[in-house]
Amino acid sequence: MKYILLCLSLISPCLWAMTDPMPSAEELINTIDDYRGYGDAGFSLKTTTVSYKNNREPLTSQVSVQVLGEKSHITFEAPAREKGRIILSRDNNMWISFPNTRKVVRISPSQKLLGEASNGDILGTALSRDYSATILGESQVDGIEAIELELVATNKKASYPRIVFYIDKTEQHKPLKSDYYARSGKLLKTAFYKGFIEVNGEQKIHKMLFVNPLIEGSYTWMRFDHLKRVDLPESLFNKSALTK
Repeated sequence: MKYILLCLSLISPCLWAMTDPMPSAEELINTIDDYRGYGDAGFSLKTTTVSYKNNREPLTSQVSVQVLGEKSHITFEAPAREKGRIILSRDNNMWISFPNTRKVVRISPSQKLLGEASNGDILGTALSRDYSATILGESQVDGIEAIELELVATNKKASYPRIVFYIDKTEQHKPLKSDYYARSGKLLKTAFYKGFIEVNGEQKIHKMLFVNPLIEGSYTWMRFDHLKRVDLPESLFNKSALTK
């Protein structure tokens, strides 16, 4: 009997591993997208960023974000000097308009308008549309076992050519950290996922910290609030509406 129990104790970890297999790269990138938004469904949120640089007062910005599939409409609410600016993103193109003018300027998703956070970082659009995913291996983030997931852009207009995510190995597979790289291979910045919030029974990203590895003391906190699914009109995402 003892021999049988010993065999069972040795076999049970293997049985557990078979019932809890490593998720595929595709499953992991879809999980990240689920934490960021609602896929093809329309949704809205408020984003607040607080940017810090050495010897400067922190700069706080607030924007209202509306997303429908791959399209996004962002309205600046603070600071006062930027209030009324609008960023429109669709088909991997991005424009900014300025209040009281008919001026519309094309911009890059990687351009920084909110501290260390780029234009593309405040969007809730799905990464799975613009990136292919590969599991690189396993590592640790602050003592937590993590899966390394490499995302390589399949669209030249994607915000970054390469991103490496570090994802919690637990069944929730929450993102812990992500590294963003330039085409040259240089590390541009690192994001840490510092808080999650439950929205209608689903876990969503609530707080992120962006750190610039090249400039000491340069970092940005980003908070996502009031995330909810909404019906959005297609007309909201027409470039021609920016000049009316």
